[in-house]
Amino acid sequence: MKRILTLLLCAAVCLNAAAANKKPKSFVVNTEKLGKEVMGFAGNTPVEITVTDGKIEKIEALPNSETPGFFQRVQESPIFTALIGKTVKEASEVKLDAVSGATFSSKAVIENIRLGLQEAAKKAK
Repeated sequence: MKRILTLLLCAAVCLNAAAANKKPKSFVVNTEKLGKEVMGFAGNTPVEITVTDGKIEKIEALPNSETPGFFQRVQESPIFTALIGKTVKEASEVKLDAVSGATFSSKAVIENIRLGLQEAAKKAK
């Protein structure tokens, strides 16, 4: 009996050690191709979505042709931060609001994020 308990304890310690050394599962979704038809005011507004262990780690704007002053309003809005820390499923259910004064750009970014989250959901399975 004592030997069985010792073996079980060793197995538990080994499993915990293996879990502690496990690297996070991370991937990036780039919407340059996914959202090539999605237009802001002056063109495409692609984003990159980084997912780590099933949660949104960051969302970044990729180079685009939008007017810098207007696009800065979008970047400073909650569009790029509201989903951080949420699971892909949770993020997919959040309704993001367009930015007043940068409506075309922000709606295009929101659509690119939506497309990126759909792709992320496929990759996360």
